[in-house]
Amino acid sequence: MTVPAGSRPAHPLHRRTLPNGLRVVLLPGWPAPRSAVSVHYGTGFRAESPGSEGIAHLVEHLMFRGSESLPGGRFYDDLHPLGGTANGTTHADYTDYFQVVPAAALEQALFREADRMRAPRFTDAELASQLIEVGREIESMRDSRLYGRLPWPGLPEVMFRSFANAHDGYGDVGTLRTLTVDDCAAFFDAHYVPANAVLTIVTPHEPAAVWPLVERHFAGVPARPADPPPSIAEPPPSQDRQVRQRVAGAAQTALALGHRLPDPLRELPDYVACMVLAWLTSRWRHPRVGVRAGAGCGFFGPLDALAPDVFVVTAVLPDDLTPDGFVGDLAAEWTRLGDPARARAGVGRAAAELAGQHRRQHARLEDRCRALGRFELLFGRAELVDDLPRLIADTSAERVSRAAEALAVAPSALLVAGPHGGPDGEGQATRRPDRVATRRPDRVADRRPDRVADRRPDRVRRTAAELGASAGGPRPVPALGAPVPPALTGAREISLANGLRVVAVPDRRAELVELRLRLPLGPDGWRDPQRVADLLRILGAHTDAARRVAGMGGELQLAQDGQWADLSAWAPVALLPKLLQVVADVLVPGPLPAWRPLPAARPAPFVPQQRMDEALRRHWAGKSERPPADPTELHLRVLRPQHATLVVVGAADAEVLLAAAVDALAGWSAAPRAEPAAPDDSGPQVLLLREAAGDTVHLTLSGREPEAGSAEPARYLTTALLGGHATARLAERCRRLGRADVMLARRDVLAGYRRASVRLAVPRDRIDEAVAGVRAEVAALIAEPPSKEELAAVRRYCSAQLLSAFDSPAGLADALRHTTAAGRGLDWVVRRPELLRTPRPGDLSGAAHDLFGALSHTVVLGDPPADFSADRLAAMESRA
Repeated sequence: MTVPAGSRPAHPLHRRTLPNGLRVVLLPGWPAPRSAVSVHYGTGFRAESPGSEGIAHLVEHLMFRGSESLPGGRFYDDLHPLGGTANGTTHADYTDYFQVVPAAALEQALFREADRMRAPRFTDAELASQLIEVGREIESMRDSRLYGRLPWPGLPEVMFRSFANAHDGYGDVGTLRTLTVDDCAAFFDAHYVPANAVLTIVTPHEPAAVWPLVERHFAGVPARPADPPPSIAEPPPSQDRQVRQRVAGAAQTALALGHRLPDPLRELPDYVACMVLAWLTSRWRHPRVGVRAGAGCGFFGPLDALAPDVFVVTAVLPDDLTPDGFVGDLAAEWTRLGDPARARAGVGRAAAELAGQHRRQHARLEDRCRALGRFELLFGRAELVDDLPRLIADTSAERVSRAAEALAVAPSALLVAGPHGGPDGEGQATRRPDRVATRRPDRVADRRPDRVADRRPDRVRRTAAELGASAGGPRPVPALGAPVPPALTGAREISLANGLRVVAVPDRRAELVELRLRLPLGPDGWRDPQRVADLLRILGAHTDAARRVAGMGGELQLAQDGQWADLSAWAPVALLPKLLQVVADVLVPGPLPAWRPLPAARPAPFVPQQRMDEALRRHWAGKSERPPADPTELHLRVLRPQHATLVVVGAADAEVLLAAAVDALAGWSAAPRAEPAAPDDSGPQVLLLREAAGDTVHLTLSGREPEAGSAEPARYLTTALLGGHATARLAERCRRLGRADVMLARRDVLAGYRRASVRLAVPRDRIDEAVAGVRAEVAALIAEPPSKEELAAVRRYCSAQLLSAFDSPAGLADALRHTTAAGRGLDWVVRRPELLRTPRPGDLSGAAHDLFGALSHTVVLGDPPADFSADRLAAMESRA
């Protein structure tokens, strides 16, 4: 069958510039129940001066710690209770701040951004606190990581000569400690002005509802002149530059190679060709030793900075390959790609993958909002968000070949780090660029979008105290607006004759389709999940599934977590039939080859919860015969359509999506299998998994959910109230005790049964106390219903947090997979906020009794003290 190419309904951008110079980009009518707001300021670490390295990042931290109307860290007070998120990042030429909130809270998000644009409060106490946080970040991201200076911030010091381009934007903690709040205020005053910023809004609201809010909160921010932009232009290197550093603890040599990129303001097609070339370079394998390189445009991603920017290649080398040898062999590969005939096949695949990845990423609410603002600020072209996939797809092999030929012969910068370095010693460059700022030569009107004029009047910088007080004084936080309910317009679901449940949801935010197939492993898989993991690897190799889907410009992954087998895939929606054919080949592959040694898989990280669940799953699954030894038979026993769910979210009508699924998967069948017997719930049971785990012991208290009793909305709210959000009762108990214990309540499916559980991570000598504390909190909730205020708070949080599932087509597909596999329908997804308004306080007490009143199975993982008694824990449960 044919699936028409998807097309996202036109959502044209709306622009305004306020009298104070603030540029506003609005994308209205976005089909999601949440809104995103970002503010991009045209300043980053290239705007720093000698002696203040790292101040841009430090100010970014301080911007979250208080403003005139939201002092003392109150920025998050109205954000977290609604399941909202906020963050900020510092880059070379901009700093961005972004929030994602329920659509009803759009005005509150605008208020928060306007208040800190108008009057941030930088205090000595907050500066001291944030210096500690910044120091920890520098330590974890740069200083304590092997090769932590590769490629950034080490390579710029080799590649560039001007201070703006070459210096380390993290800075030195010792230098940062010499800065005062007035220094931070001066940096804010110089760069954080309305005319040097772009406000971006992506929302389901219509423009007529948004513009008055923008005017109300931002029009009154006073206009101020900004400092002129830093001088960053410098000529490309005329000869190769190389620096070697010694890195303590390094057993191998790593390198970072840099070349200058074309200026995206003037040579965007050539820049895009370098993006394609970076993809090809990352897939290149060294012909002799098989080393792979990593390559990309920009230190923080493509189109993230003004020129000069860098084409970056990184690699870790074996002992028998020198850095110069690697660079020479890479140049030879680029020379080979200089022949368009040799490059053409790879360019086509690279363009398809890159275009698809961009569309998928920017169908996500937060990423779209941030990219719109970044492209508008840097290039005056927010529309690049949707134009870039077309530019990538239109990139010719000839243009990529020219880019490869140019890089093969162009002077480069090479930073080598490893066990052997230069004379300056450990971690030091053998030579550093001159730290003298260069004058910026004239460019063609700089082609930078209109900014504040470079000529600014002399003025007195405000102190931090003056900065945090505006003429109008503090302002009240606005009330919430009307909620925007979630919707799955046009969604349908059917069950095929083979038992497969198919859910189809139209979503035209990207010209893609998302597939999620989930099925329970059954007794064979639950008893030996590693054998299923090996089976999935054999299936992937036998069907060549991942490579085939990558050739479509998409992605396919097979995975299992001990409970479920998951197939996740996406591709252009026009290729849905081809994508489903690959899925069908995985599910009905025919005879499989015999077991054979597989390439070593990366060791799975130690996850205590998975280890405990695996033990309990085997216990609940009961005794059964060993899984079949033959891969074909195991496939028939495990990958079965009965109890499986396929979710299809894509840019086509539901009828089209369903028809494609039926065509591909109606013939999938499997032999019947025995279902597991019900677990023994006759009395408390404790499973002890004794192994070294330091001073922390992990526990899971579990019980089967009863079929009858309390309703689903009450159970959902009860789980959150007890241990499912930041201010839940178990979390508050940990805070009262002054300890960093972990106590979380959850519901899921284990070995075919719906389960309620509480997870704990506690000191090894506090096991009995922690379990008793959980029992006490459960007993208190059963005995006395929550107050109306507590219920309202948890209901508000749950209703708002659930809306995040609609932030992107991929996220929606993931959420639907989870919900439908748990036995719930589409009605629960759409009507959940409405349904959560129905329970009364007493209903939560009843749900607490049903879910957590009899957690009769306890799993203990770790090394409890010698006097630990499993019988004593079981007795505690009996008394409960």
